[in-house]
Amino acid sequence: MTIIEYIEELSDIYGVADFSKNRYELIETYGEDICKYPYAIAIGHKMLEEIIENIPLTYTDDKLAQEYLDEYFNSHQRVSKIANKIVEKIKSEGYDAIVLDVSGKNEKLNLKMPFSNKASAHLSGIGWLGKNNLLTTKEFGPRLTWATILTNAPLSDYTKDEMKSLCDDCTICVKACPGNAIVDLPDPKESYSPEKCGAFLKSRQDEGHPVACGMCLFICPYGNKKSRKLVGD
Repeated sequence: MTIIEYIEELSDIYGVADFSKNRYELIETYGEDICKYPYAIAIGHKMLEEIIENIPLTYTDDKLAQEYLDEYFNSHQRVSKIANKIVEKIKSEGYDAIVLDVSGKNEKLNLKMPFSNKASAHLSGIGWLGKNNLLTTKEFGPRLTWATILTNAPLSDYTKDEMKSLCDDCTICVKACPGNAIVDLPDPKESYSPEKCGAFLKSRQDEGHPVACGMCLFICPYGNKKSRKLVGD
């Protein structure tokens, strides 16, 4: 089984980014070490559908809110295990590879700031950053958690260009956000306010509820069939 076949077997979706295409921007943001390896493999792992579908109920049911919060962290643990298995496969083929953990760090790299796993997925061409600043794919919307593998394995045949946003005129997540943290602008750096999102979560915590929301993740038409019908296929 080849490296790519093994990745396909373990992951729900994956992409390969050629860091040389964005070398200047990557080094400027993260430092020289981010480009120690020429390729980044973005591994996407689906969160449990039955838990995601309960998100609208979590605002009045703390048990369901805690289940979603637990799944959010558990899914990161699952994707990390998948990434570590893939690293072992790559090494068995005679190449080097490391995993960037959930926080975007690895002890072998000296980075200016933690790497964004969303960035590797975006650069690999399998998704885009939506107005909610979540990495969104055609197949699963934003209902995924991500891991990044940096490697020197020869994967140039599997790289793609960045994917343009497919949000277009859709404003479903803008209207659904309970913290008014999303506005209708094309650039997620401008459309999404982490401060307003954080303030809403803090208010929930202050009221004694689990620190969970996820409405923009639930409502996105690319992951939600009911929402998809509202904007058209």
